Amino acid sequence: MAFRTPPPSPEDRAQVTRQAGLCAACKHLQVLRSKRSVFVRCGLADSDPAFPRYPRLPTYRCPGFEAMEAEEGSEENPP
Repeated sequence: MAFRTPPPSPEDRAQVTRQAGLCAACKHLQVLRSKRSVFVRCGLADSDPAFPRYPRLPTYRCPGFEAMEAEEGSEENPP
């Protein structure tokens, strides 16, 4: 059974950017929240056991890293 979470919001990505390293810019990032904590989860762990479900942070190298695609209308990539 695959673990499904909604895509992380821009606020979630901003919160984990400093602590997560490379994971913060990866399209496989999943952010889970509890009342007092925020957890960074790797979506690749669902299909490939070589990837840890909760990677050590900050992550500086990862063979599964894929850059998050910029959303249309994003200020990061103006036309």
